[in-house]
Amino acid sequence: MATSIFLMALGLIFRPRLAWAIQTHGDPEGLYAHQLGHIVFLIAMIYVCWQIWRQDLKARPGFTRLFWACILFGAWNILTFIGHIAEEQLDPSAIDRSAGYLWRTLHITDLNGLLYYLAKLDHLILVPAFLLLYLALRAFRRRQVGVPGP
Repeated sequence: MATSIFLMALGLIFRPRLAWAIQTHGDPEGLYAHQLGHIVFLIAMIYVCWQIWRQDLKARPGFTRLFWACILFGAWNILTFIGHIAEEQLDPSAIDRSAGYLWRTLHITDLNGLLYYLAKLDHLILVPAFLLLYLALRAFRRRQVGVPGP
């Protein structure tokens, strides 16, 4: 069993096929389901923040970081939701693909183009959110096993 898993892993590593890291959605149902996922995730983050606030858990180790991680995840959902709408309404001529598939130039000519551009900077919110989530989980684990720390 372990040998077959090892050989399968080697096959995946040394014989990869093209894998463009782009997620596409079929029109329009795929986009609707994706946008609905953003809404559900946003509602979940609001609920977690509300529970932390309501139960006055922010003073306990890790919960302040979890609270702010949820705030950032919620902001990320709002930003990407708006970004998907902006992308759908974006003029196709606003994106210049003449330099190749991996290199694109966005010509910002209106508010919609600016919103699309700003939404593409979502990593500026998402990376700190994951860092805060990691720090919160680490604090929970330390408290669980009795390791002192921040």
